[in-house]
Amino acid sequence: MTQKEKLKCPVCNSKFIPRTFYPEEAIFSTSDGKKLSGFNGYISSRGVKPTEVILSSWITYCPSCNYVLKFVKEIVKKEKIQSQRALVKDIKEKYNNYYFGFPFEDYSQYLKNVAEKVKSTIETSLKNLNLSAFENMHEIKETFKLLVRFFANLENYCNSQFSEEINKDLEDKIKLLELSADLEEILLELNEIRDKTIHSDYELSDGDKAKVNRAVTGFTLNLIEKHIKPLINGKKLKSKYNYVDIRDLNLEIKLYLNGYFRNIFNNGRTADEQIKTFLDQLLVN
Repeated sequence: MTQKEKLKCPVCNSKFIPRTFYPEEAIFSTSDGKKLSGFNGYISSRGVKPTEVILSSWITYCPSCNYVLKFVKEIVKKEKIQSQRALVKDIKEKYNNYYFGFPFEDYSQYLKNVAEKVKSTIETSLKNLNLSAFENMHEIKETFKLLVRFFANLENYCNSQFSEEINKDLEDKIKLLELSADLEEILLELNEIRDKTIHSDYELSDGDKAKVNRAVTGFTLNLIEKHIKPLINGKKLKSKYNYVDIRDLNLEIKLYLNGYFRNIFNNGRTADEQIKTFLDQLLVN
């Protein structure tokens, strides 16, 4: 998409992107030279054949000094065309349409373009993170198998991060991850439960099963947070896209990530609550 220009107020000289352009009046220029007015820029060409040129005046205002700026733009130009090979009886009224847009953009267009760039960066980052080992965890329906598989993946991840500590117990490796106190506690507890289930006849309780699901989701979200937090830092985004309201951009990011997480965590109300809390904390600036 062609880079759009920023508006500059002729009074206070501040540059800005308007929230919107408000239509004021439309003018129809017909083939016989007549001028017909439209209402509020919404055009109906019924009864005007052919419509050759439609002009519309649009207004906006400077957010710094409230000075009103007015623009005129050519919206549509129609030219009648006729095929040289067509028989007279086959000739129909056909027109070439041309659109002449503003060299300026409004805020919604600017926000959309910025959001697409940020989402593309996040998407690339998540692909590079390669969460497939953890994303597929919830496809395992039996909780014991889920517990064993999760801790196998967890230990592999720890070994990839701390190659010099590879001979240490998993408990020590978990502590090196610098997780939140709650997540570290639940992982250490589940590590003990895993040992019990493997080396004795211990059976997982309903509470244990809930903790397993919570740990899988929580640890995966933690990996994602470490990876993409720098990409959505509010101060950095504001300095790079200084015409955007960071609250609006955060909402776009939140909607995107919410959809992404729902695709990989299909695990009911518990996961939904974790995702909601995670997004609220992730986008605090």
